[in-house]
Amino acid sequence: MREALKHIYIHVPFCDGKCVYCGFYSEILEASSAGQYIEAVGKELDLQFSGRKPSPETIYFGGGTPSILPETLLTRLLRTVTEKVPVGDIREWTVEANPGTLPASRLELLAKAGVNRISIGAQSFNDMVLKNIGRRHSVKDIGDTMRAVRRAGIENAGLDLIACLPGVDGKMWRETVAEAVKLEPNHISVYSLSVETGTMLEKQVSEGTIIMPEDEIVLETLDVAEEMLAKEGYGRYEISNYARPGCECLHNLSFWRGGDYLGFGPSASSRDGLSRWTNREETSRYISALGAGVAPPREEEAVSPDTDAAERFVFAFRLAEGVDLACFKPADPDVPGKWKDVLGSLEGEGFVESRGDRWILTSRGKAMADHVAVELMAVS
Repeated sequence: MREALKHIYIHVPFCDGKCVYCGFYSEILEASSAGQYIEAVGKELDLQFSGRKPSPETIYFGGGTPSILPETLLTRLLRTVTEKVPVGDIREWTVEANPGTLPASRLELLAKAGVNRISIGAQSFNDMVLKNIGRRHSVKDIGDTMRAVRRAGIENAGLDLIACLPGVDGKMWRETVAEAVKLEPNHISVYSLSVETGTMLEKQVSEGTIIMPEDEIVLETLDVAEEMLAKEGYGRYEISNYARPGCECLHNLSFWRGGDYLGFGPSASSRDGLSRWTNREETSRYISALGAGVAPPREEEAVSPDTDAAERFVFAFRLAEGVDLACFKPADPDVPGKWKDVLGSLEGEGFVESRGDRWILTSRGKAMADHVAVELMAVS
């Protein structure tokens, strides 16, 4: 493992229900399995860091819903991490949370352990919309949770919103963005609703009970968010993410800038140099394997230097700061020239533009980022 690796992700796979759109791996919280999971995370940390001490700059607890862990179990998880991972140099420790799941006592535990950033899954500011998509919180819970986070001394708090939810028209969307801004979050993520395999939303779309909006409507909706947030001082530093100056998510920035990371827990992914692996989505097998002292079942691959360079090159395009071709050195010396040819074609189509030494996505390109990525990967 390379010494430059500074970022840790821990997947907490427990929820109190399933949202209609959610494609992330999760299961209903049960105290017994959650306790065994925490013990297994500790063992996976030991296996991964055997023979050396990590010195991470960021830690990210995702899920699932990390914030629903009962306080006894949350204390165990925090203790497990802080005992096995030096946290003295941590610049950012994020915990994802759902509104209504962070009482003062739980926030006190997080703050005491060193957590300094909370990402709150608001999604909508309309109670009927929240109910229809399977959320278990209310609009009031969102504001109450944001204020509780601030009272706990955790100043860096963000909100997640989902654009183009069923039943949300243009007026309601503007109201949603405006209500989010009123809470003065440091960071706002705006994700476009997507149909993930195996979700209730996929079933609803296939049955015709939900009609997904046309691409033009999606683009207009995202443009509205960008316009409103820009007026309030939020910079769109990545395709789906806005922040006050200096409040960008450091953990995710490292990923888009090509940094390596280690993931722990069922379904968590890791990237270390040319090695990639993802733990399988089954908590019971994860617990069983680590209980036997072996790595959890996972999918592994070793990529070529050219594929590695291409992946990091493509990820970097998601950032507003753009990409400098000179910073990417694939083994095949012909690849940068091919990239430049493709970028020239994409520029002609209005997807990218050149600014000095850097290439950036245009407004149209941000909406078609997957197309840009496919075109660039095809010549790598």
